[in-house]
Amino acid sequence: LEIVILNCLCDILIGCGLIMEEFKTATRWKLDNLQCGFNLDKYNFYLGGMNDKLIELESYSETNILSESDLVIISQLIQQIDSAESFYHCLLTEDVEPSYLSSLNETISTLKKQVYSILSNLQGNLHSMSEPLYVEWAKDVKQTDFLTELLDYAKVEDKISEPSTVGSLEAHYLQVRDSLRIKFDYLNEMKELTFGEAIDLAMSHPAQSYRTLIFQELNKTLEEQANSFASIYNQMVGLRLHEAQIKKVNCLDESLILNGISKQTLDVVWETIDSNLHALSKYFNVKSNKATNERLDWHEFMSPSPNDPAQLTFDQAVDAITKSLESIDSNMSEFVKDAVANGWVDAEPRITKQSGGFCVPFISEGESRISLNFDNKINSARILAHEFGHAWHFKQMSVVPSLRFLEDTLEMTVAETSSIFFETVCIDYLIQNTSDISIKKSILGEKIERSLTYLMSIKGAFSFEERFYECRKSGLLDAEQIEELSLRCQNEAYGGNLRNYEPFVWIKYGQFYQANTPFYNYPYTIGFLLSLGLLDSAKKDQQFDRKFQSFLSETRTVPLEQLMKKHFQIDLSQRSFWQQSLQKIIQDIELFQELTVS
Repeated sequence: LEIVILNCLCDILIGCGLIMEEFKTATRWKLDNLQCGFNLDKYNFYLGGMNDKLIELESYSETNILSESDLVIISQLIQQIDSAESFYHCLLTEDVEPSYLSSLNETISTLKKQVYSILSNLQGNLHSMSEPLYVEWAKDVKQTDFLTELLDYAKVEDKISEPSTVGSLEAHYLQVRDSLRIKFDYLNEMKELTFGEAIDLAMSHPAQSYRTLIFQELNKTLEEQANSFASIYNQMVGLRLHEAQIKKVNCLDESLILNGISKQTLDVVWETIDSNLHALSKYFNVKSNKATNERLDWHEFMSPSPNDPAQLTFDQAVDAITKSLESIDSNMSEFVKDAVANGWVDAEPRITKQSGGFCVPFISEGESRISLNFDNKINSARILAHEFGHAWHFKQMSVVPSLRFLEDTLEMTVAETSSIFFETVCIDYLIQNTSDISIKKSILGEKIERSLTYLMSIKGAFSFEERFYECRKSGLLDAEQIEELSLRCQNEAYGGNLRNYEPFVWIKYGQFYQANTPFYNYPYTIGFLLSLGLLDSAKKDQQFDRKFQSFLSETRTVPLEQLMKKHFQIDLSQRSFWQQSLQKIIQDIELFQELTVS
């Protein structure tokens, strides 16, 4: 019956001109042309060769000044380690022995530590040189970017301590979280879920009663273990604050520099969102329970509609994405087709995959790999488009000799601008190219709810993180205090429009525990609003395709705010740009109201 219904819905979409009837694609990616493929013995030998070379360089750097040729070798090794880490993430979704994956992760971490140690030795040796000797040495370094990057490696010792201290706490968090088992009685049968399974099913299972049950049991389990997570998070933030004090910086300031924006600009973004809360909140009024006159609770608001009529197969989703991009940049459209044809995408549902999707880059190889569990829902099509946006971004980034790892230089604000641009173009295309009101309303509703997540949920997460760091300066917070702070920040971010909010966000969101990325959240809001503004420019500017490619290609070289001025003449410190972007969401809400009434 489900197949018959899906085929009928697809016929409706085909009749609307929304999708093509014939478009066959592969749903499994190709990995055998990357690294050493699945020849893990050969891969171990490959990684061992890198380790040997780094040991040699590390020993030499202790008593000698490295030459430019040495720095070039280090730069090449950094690129290889970046690719190895991407390949590791791909292997996580495959049927690979967990003990091997754990060993591989440790090997990659060791390689990174060796690089940091070598650069630390070089930094120390350069500091001990007389100025004439340093000038003479610098003359032989033709890659002037190396000199700039070495200056930024002041106090490299702090970078080395991070993987071994904060990083160990991240590993501890993952170990505790992934060892959780959510047990519950369902129809007189005892069931057990992992943390990842529970998170996924609590939000996406088609049966509302099952979603609610899992959501409640998951939160009970997290409440029982809350003290352990509170201890981990307190220690992690305490270490970060201590390191920031030593370096005489602010944790948020470091994040802002990495993302290429100023505190002034971020404040303007939050202020603009807050000033539009009333208009944005009209969507909650439309969705509220009219019979009981009650506000929605968080889980009800975030759960999918049980009668969602909008579905696409993987082939049809790829076709919709390519068609949606044609009017903006035919190169984007062809890129998506080629990526699928060349085996960059793994859409096959597997229990080894986490919910959502990811895209990992292989910059040196000029490729990327995308993973998701595609389930024929519009949200899967959106995720697929989002990850294609990341792959397009990575494609524009040329191989540049650098003494930094990609994660230390990639501006997430730019990365999320590209990915959300692709997803928005796709969703708008789906909305505009169907005459079926129920399908149009369903897709538009999902788009608005996603928009409010970028604006409100992420704002709540940012506010929580910022306030926790401030509170942590005065001492430890217990689990109850952390939970209370989290719920208060969510309530403010949503303008008090929901009956209750998501419990234990501070445990569920692994981003809070990422060793190298404090304040992980706000770049999504920035990227979302930037993508809306740039999509408006794309409709007016015939040179947009060229400008957008140049904008993305200069990631890691120029801060985001300078890039926007250079390529689009937009000043991000001014409220007008952000207001124009928010107006697009308000228009979506007004259209949704019209469709609801009609």
